[in-house]
Amino acid sequence: MTQAPTAPDRLVILDIDGLRRDVFWRALAEGRAPALARLVGVPETGSGVHYPAVTVAPSITFCAQSSIFTGAHPEQHGVPGNQFFDRFGRNNQRVPRHYAFDVGDTLAVEDAVRVFMGEVGLVGQTLSPDVETLYETAAQHGRTSTVVYQMVARGATTWIKPNLADIARFTRGGGLLGLSAERFDGEMLDQALAHLAGGARPDVLTVYFLGLDHHSHQHGPGAQADYLARVVDTQVSRLLAELERLGLLAGAVFAVVSDHGQIEVIADDPHSLRLGFPFDREMGYLFDALKLDVHDYPGEGPNCDAVVSLNGGLAHVYLQNRRGKWPDVPRFDVDVQPVAQAFWEANATGRYAHDIKDALAMVLVRNVERDGWDADYGVYTPEGIVALENYLKANPQIKTVDAVNRLRRLASPVTGDLMLVSDYDCHYYFGGPLRGVHGGLHPEDSEAVLSLGWPTASAQQAAAWRETALGVVADRCRAEGGRLPSVVDMVPALRALMGW
Repeated sequence: MTQAPTAPDRLVILDIDGLRRDVFWRALAEGRAPALARLVGVPETGSGVHYPAVTVAPSITFCAQSSIFTGAHPEQHGVPGNQFFDRFGRNNQRVPRHYAFDVGDTLAVEDAVRVFMGEVGLVGQTLSPDVETLYETAAQHGRTSTVVYQMVARGATTWIKPNLADIARFTRGGGLLGLSAERFDGEMLDQALAHLAGGARPDVLTVYFLGLDHHSHQHGPGAQADYLARVVDTQVSRLLAELERLGLLAGAVFAVVSDHGQIEVIADDPHSLRLGFPFDREMGYLFDALKLDVHDYPGEGPNCDAVVSLNGGLAHVYLQNRRGKWPDVPRFDVDVQPVAQAFWEANATGRYAHDIKDALAMVLVRNVERDGWDADYGVYTPEGIVALENYLKANPQIKTVDAVNRLRRLASPVTGDLMLVSDYDCHYYFGGPLRGVHGGLHPEDSEAVLSLGWPTASAQQAAAWRETALGVVADRCRAEGGRLPSVVDMVPALRALMGW
């Protein structure tokens, strides 16, 4: 593998939450994102490096962002979703704890606030100490870093956090009290530019555009192209001009990355499967029928028999060994299989919970009692558990992308005993009503952006760094079972390009 004759001076990462790869590539090709095209080129012309990347499973923000900035799969970094349950309490004095970084149906407001509190935030605390962020790598090589509005900032020299009141106005506000996606992204970039204008010269700069994902949730993924061109590209143009003015453009490598895509669904109550209290208990009735106490109201904590963590297109279901405690291995025949069967019956016939009828594409299950806490998932059927790869081959109507590899690299002690897959074809999903959703295994919410560019490189530098960037990812995919390129490959590629 050829190394670039001169390593880049700095990295600039443009993290655009929720951006679909097809929307991005089309905007580049059609000239509707000229600032971004200047940085990473256009796929059809062979300029830049544009990976046909997928995201992790679930295809949801906190899980994917943790992978993007560590280069680690979810099984390694320990953040398997926006919502998940740590039955061992590893970061909570061994007291089991449910995490809901997005507030969720159980109204875990404290979690959403703590994401941007303290030196590293709740995500930084939850990430396994065995994985290293890009910023920790940079620091080890004597480099500085600045993270603007992004939630994974452990090890960064400077972390510019959003105002908590603005986050609340942006995500939960409306009308006169709300904060538009466009204004939120604009204020984020204002903070980044003020930081640079004040004399900061970070070797790694990450700016986080959250607005596109929020806009797409509310208006559907069809609204992404306009927002990308009208808002994001305009803000990138402002950043580019300031970098050029300050002499920071020369020698800078740019990465444009998204954590997931989105798929169009129906924004109504029947299609949004929830577990709120006392209302929106679509799944709660199933646990009631099985005489299981499910975690469904604020402050309940581990004092329950089951926990459901909603992640858009996927949901973790954790089941306690009813003769023991949460850290004890659940008995497959007694604690796990009856619940898998109940979900299968509810989906097939409406038994136990009529709202679940025809709402699930698959009920995934694993036998931790037999195979350990890293056990892989199979598909539950009344005739037995079928290997996921075989089931998908026999049911091509279920559209997924690299599902076997992605789920294999998700399974860990903090993932569910069951994994429910919503039926996107019938517009079902887990969570409150939205027009655009992600979290599943479908190509539309799983295909993501990962593009690299070095706009000021010489022809020799460009050829060498392109070979390095492509080779690192190809080698890693080959070593990991022939999986597809992924957003999890961004950090390994950038470390190689920087000589780290």
